[in-house]
Amino acid sequence: MELDQEFYADPHPTYRAIKAQGNRPTPIVLRTGMAYLPPGLRGWLVTAYQDVEFVLRDPRFRKSIDEAMPLFAAGTGREGGGDRSSLLYDNMANNDPPKHTRLRKPLNATFTARAVATKRRDMRRVATETLDALAGRDTFDLVQDFAFPFSIAVICDTLGVPREDRGTFHSWVQTITGAADHETLRRDTGLMAQYLRDLIGRKRAGTADDVLTQLATSLAEDEAVAQAYALLAAGYETTANLIVTGFLTLERNPEQKRRLWSDPSLVPGAVEEMLRHQSPFNLSLYRYVTEDVEVGGVEIPAGAIVFLSFAAANRDEHRFADPDAFDITTPRREHLAFGGGIHNCIGKHLARLEAEVAFDALVRRCPGLSVVTPADRFVWKASPTFRGLKNLAVGPGPRD
Repeated sequence: MELDQEFYADPHPTYRAIKAQGNRPTPIVLRTGMAYLPPGLRGWLVTAYQDVEFVLRDPRFRKSIDEAMPLFAAGTGREGGGDRSSLLYDNMANNDPPKHTRLRKPLNATFTARAVATKRRDMRRVATETLDALAGRDTFDLVQDFAFPFSIAVICDTLGVPREDRGTFHSWVQTITGAADHETLRRDTGLMAQYLRDLIGRKRAGTADDVLTQLATSLAEDEAVAQAYALLAAGYETTANLIVTGFLTLERNPEQKRRLWSDPSLVPGAVEEMLRHQSPFNLSLYRYVTEDVEVGGVEIPAGAIVFLSFAAANRDEHRFADPDAFDITTPRREHLAFGGGIHNCIGKHLARLEAEVAFDALVRRCPGLSVVTPADRFVWKASPTFRGLKNLAVGPGPRD
């Protein structure tokens, strides 16, 4: 089964076909690459909720980037297919204990629910400022004019990244997390790494109370750079995509949208249902298996690359009643939008709060907001992991 641009635009027809055949692990080919994943990579796709949970917690499925690189090359069937290395990728998301534990430890206290809750007021200010800049416009781009600027500003403030640099690193992140040719990818990963190296160097000599300073003073330079990249990229991309696909889902469910726009107290439940129904992480980052393992009645061979579909698991009829339905009044909180096991998303509380603040602001400031872009003009990002639109015209703009 090939995963291509049609899959990135709407993965659920593929998932329904897999479910119709028993919802078992399925051999796949990634037709486009992303970061260290080369185009043409062969692997396995796990879609059933029970099987995804099993893989998340089984130590035979590992994530060491150094061990995975040769497997990426082998998985393309051609020499050099995995030559997409960068120090940016050697972060906690791509490592196992004990290194994973050591890399994650400096961040644990910063991203607890209690610590994140203190940022609500600042997030509201950022959302207000972002919408103020759009006041009175007939239309605006929900992706480029609101979701990305808002999410980038929040993650910059959280990490201690200068906001004036947002335009520069945003373009590099979009290259790395999308389908890019080898030379463009090499160029932009190099620029991103050097930018973060310089920034970490300044943080190491300073006394600021921010996440990058914690990393700079707790880890070796290369490790701090890789951690900073993981937090920066995933920290804004997924939340921005959730805001946009969440609103698009509301638009397709007008009664749900009417309820939310008439009662802002429903926002937290709506965000939880968006996380389940839309799953901004479509496929997990890779895993590889160290020995033959049976999953869902299928033997996955040692050395295979494995991807977990959180989006499919979150609509598994054996876990959720009427899983394709979208209902903000009865959110299903046992979803896997943030993964699970030791690699559960460290920024999950931050992402939830950001989305809640964003939708609360949109509900209060944009009473007549609706989608303007025709569905046949949607352009989806070519990424197996980050599912999002490149643009989405909406209107009218916020009232003063």
